[in-house]
Amino acid sequence: MNPESLEEESKIGGEYEVTESGIHFRHGGEGPTCQNAQEFLKNLRDGLKMNILEEPSENELIFEISGIDVSFANALRRIMIAEVPTVAIEHVYFWNNSSIVHDEVLAHRIGLIPLNCDARLFDTYVDSPTDRNTLVFLLSVKCGKSKEADEKAEKKRQELERGSNNMEEDKEDTDESVMGNTELDTAAKEAVHLYRAANTNAAKIVEEIESSDRPYTRHVYSKDLKWSPQGDQINRFPDGIRPVHEDILLAKMRPGQTIDFEAHARKGTGSDHAKFSPVATAAYRLMPKIELVKPVYDKLAEELANLYEPGVFKLVPCESNDPQGTTIKAKVDNPYACTMSRNYMRNEELKNSVKVTRIPNHFIFSIESVGMMKPNVILGQALQILIEKCQNLMRQLDDQMEVDELNNELNT
Repeated sequence: MNPESLEEESKIGGEYEVTESGIHFRHGGEGPTCQNAQEFLKNLRDGLKMNILEEPSENELIFEISGIDVSFANALRRIMIAEVPTVAIEHVYFWNNSSIVHDEVLAHRIGLIPLNCDARLFDTYVDSPTDRNTLVFLLSVKCGKSKEADEKAEKKRQELERGSNNMEEDKEDTDESVMGNTELDTAAKEAVHLYRAANTNAAKIVEEIESSDRPYTRHVYSKDLKWSPQGDQINRFPDGIRPVHEDILLAKMRPGQTIDFEAHARKGTGSDHAKFSPVATAAYRLMPKIELVKPVYDKLAEELANLYEPGVFKLVPCESNDPQGTTIKAKVDNPYACTMSRNYMRNEELKNSVKVTRIPNHFIFSIESVGMMKPNVILGQALQILIEKCQNLMRQLDDQMEVDELNNELNT
């Protein structure tokens, strides 16, 4: 981030000045008035700049946009939250639920599970479900008498799957004797491994949970959802469709309890329900502008660079024309790192030496995806939706102008 490149942006329109009492807007010089729409669009194109700043993880993106109005920035933010379509579970049909979690509560938890699928490959649901607008998931679990019994059933089921081509008779016997227990997984065992991998005290916690004086508890996770391909979905999605996170806890069951349902996932937007929103957060802030109106030297410079505003300033050797006896001074290095802290104002000398403002047409966006879509895809989709909205508005204006012209001709 080049501090000199921020100078021109703050000359037109004004800037937000940071003071001890808060942030105050100070008007600046007005830009040239546009004579027509073509000139306005040209100025917008010439002034609009966009740049990717950071990608902290695969689900996070930080970028900057300059040369736009706050209405444009807020429209982009709202579209990312509420209008970019995704696929989420909409209806849950319970066949059996004897757990202590009520149907409505469990259905709500299931609907919030993010699914790893691209909504652009699905049609919008209108009247009836088809393989083009609906995904089907099944879940059928039953808690056995003990963890050992569940592990034994799971082991037998896995052996059966490996030799299913030449062990059809054994498969039929298993289905008849187990009556659904073939679908039981080893959630308790896997939970032990997760605890041990994530927490040094996990072994003790697991030992307490699984002590002999406690009843056996079965954990139902999002990975227990089994995708049931419909129509040609098996060919359209050869890698399968699964929840983004397979360790989301849905319910805890005691021996003898059963959960059996069918869930239908459909395309929707965050304006319909929050479960369709592709982002966990989508926010922006104004770009800071940092100026040293007076030079800061030596110990005070070290405090400013390392204590009050770390990352914003850097220490450089003093030049020959600087005051005698000084060795280092502070220099603005990265305004982007400024968090708008006003702690430096506690020092009267620094308060009079540092000036912090915010540029009103330069925005820093932060996007955090929930995993259904990559943040760069979300941004691209949001921009495309904004373009379509503008085109739709232009068509409506053209239609209205034609109607007005016809009315004028009829009146004359």
